[in-house]
Amino acid sequence: MKTSRLLILFIFITLTIFLLQKEESFQDNFASLTLPIKQNYLEISNSLDTNIDKYLNQAESISALKDENLLLRKYLYQQKINLTQLKQLTKYNEAKFNNFDNILRVQTISYKKLNDFSQVYLTKGEELGEDKIYGLIQKNVVAGIALKHDGPLKGILLSNPICQFSTFIGDKKTPGIAKGINAESIEVNFIPKWSTIKVGDKVITSGLDNIFLPDIPVGIVTNILTKSTYKTAIVKTYADVLHPNFFYLVKEVLHEPEDINTSKMKLENNISKEIL
Repeated sequence: MKTSRLLILFIFITLTIFLLQKEESFQDNFASLTLPIKQNYLEISNSLDTNIDKYLNQAESISALKDENLLLRKYLYQQKINLTQLKQLTKYNEAKFNNFDNILRVQTISYKKLNDFSQVYLTKGEELGEDKIYGLIQKNVVAGIALKHDGPLKGILLSNPICQFSTFIGDKKTPGIAKGINAESIEVNFIPKWSTIKVGDKVITSGLDNIFLPDIPVGIVTNILTKSTYKTAIVKTYADVLHPNFFYLVKEVLHEPEDINTSKMKLENNISKEIL
């Protein structure tokens, strides 16, 4: 009985060793087949990870470049705007008016209405008082008036009938009241019927209406109409009201004779000679 048990144990051990040897051989064979596959898998996986990282880095770089490009485009656009404004400012700049404390340089913000080119909104309204009429000068000629009442500063150009101010006509300085007609002409009403004004006479501001300084050029008389009690002069204006970029705004008109004379001296050289 004991001998049979030993025999069975011997057979079991022998089979176990044999099977282990076979399993090791099988594992070696299996490993030789699967290792290249695993190696290729790892290479592909690593390659994918690398490519994904590259893609993500490229995507981040592209996004950063897009943001940078957008900023540069905005900067370039702003510089173009600044350059355009500088050119316009140079075009409409009149150095003699820069020395006046009672004159303010303003810029057009926008038209009041898209279908009305005779009214604009202007900058620096916060520096001005309410319910007052101000004169607008374009370079060195009359361009309109400005009003501030319960809102932003509004420019009323010569092409608008609301634009009215006092004038002198000709060498004899015949008085009259200017009123807007269109972009190229105004009418001067209430000219004394006995006056001897004529076509070709130059029209200037009188400085007596608390709107404009005296002797600012307005335009040239092109036609004269005689009405029942007064004359009306049709005047071709100097200002380019269709391009309302920059203006000089008359904040206050000086009334003392010595101040008016000083203003005239500052204007220098007969402004009318500078008109194109």
